[in-house]
Amino acid sequence: MISAVSTAAGSTATSQTSATSGSISAAGQTLTQNDFLQLLTAQLEHQDPLNPMTGDQFAAELAQFSTATGVQSLQTSLSTQSAVGLVGHNVAVSGNSFVLGSSGNATGAFNLSGAASNVAVTITDASGKTVSSLNLGPMAAGSQTFSWSGNGSSGSRLASGTYNFSVNATGANGSAVSATPYAVVPVTGVALGGQNGPMLDLGGGLAPVAVSAVQQVF
Repeated sequence: MISAVSTAAGSTATSQTSATSGSISAAGQTLTQNDFLQLLTAQLEHQDPLNPMTGDQFAAELAQFSTATGVQSLQTSLSTQSAVGLVGHNVAVSGNSFVLGSSGNATGAFNLSGAASNVAVTITDASGKTVSSLNLGPMAAGSQTFSWSGNGSSGSRLASGTYNFSVNATGANGSAVSATPYAVVPVTGVALGGQNGPMLDLGGGLAPVAVSAVQQVF
């Protein structure tokens, strides 16, 4: 009779735990704090009365959860520190704009799909008017940067602000080489507490982006 009770209790515990796990799996792949407490409660309620969980086993399970929670908190903290450390720096993100300050040069960035025998950059203002052109010459495949003095086609310095650029690259045989431009803009602040982690506030009129969207830091 005792064996039958023990078997029934074990079966109930297994089915209850499986049902709980199934509901968690259906909700998502990440085990949250509530999910852990739900599983632990079910385990305690339906454990084998002839072989209950010892104090050491219970402490071990709590320690595992505490460690996982601590690692998650550490990762969040490091991500936040990385984001805050970018404030004041220029970063390259998806786009084709860059910011010309009141003094100094503006930096642009792009990625070449292959080696190019000649690379030309066309710079336009907010209205789409071409204000300057740069001939960068031959460049290797991969990430590249260029610097613009801020001088227009006439040689005079243009007003500070946000400008756009396009890249035209050709290979040794005259065929076009694909070039992916990146917007180079300053990080003006960090927004915390979002569902996707810290978000970077950007200058140049660009929308905030996640730290993972940064291609290069200047």
